[in-house]
Amino acid sequence: STFGAAIRGGDLVCKGDVGSRTGIDQKGGTIIVGGRAGAFSGFMMQRGRMVILGDAGKNLGDSMYDGTIYVGGKIADLGVDAVEGEMTDLDRDWLTRKLALYGLESPNGAENMTKIVSGKQLWNYDNLEPTEKKLVL
Repeated sequence: STFGAAIRGGDLVCKGDVGSRTGIDQKGGTIIVGGRAGAFSGFMMQRGRMVILGDAGKNLGDSMYDGTIYVGGKIADLGVDAVEGEMTDLDRDWLTRKLALYGLESPNGAENMTKIVSGKQLWNYDNLEPTEKKLVL
């Protein structure tokens, strides 16, 4: 469904389920999903936040550059370079306040959500082979 593709700012809220590639190439803002999210949600995420109150499909956060994804349910698996981050008090407070704006809450409480961030292993832009460097330089 690509709900919220390339969003740059503001809040986008779906109180139900969304399909695959939700928030593809997200550049800012907040996407809130009240239900489940399909495969490859958060694909190539650059900035912003995504909140999924239900389960997340396969390859969550694949190739994300930056940004944060919070999941209240089960995660099928993480995409390339997406890793679990540490939930802080600031995260929990922000989630509680943001969800309350839309009459939502995490089924298991904000404190039990899983935080997903970039592992930053794909940030290496100088991995050209020596022969390629000669052509470019």
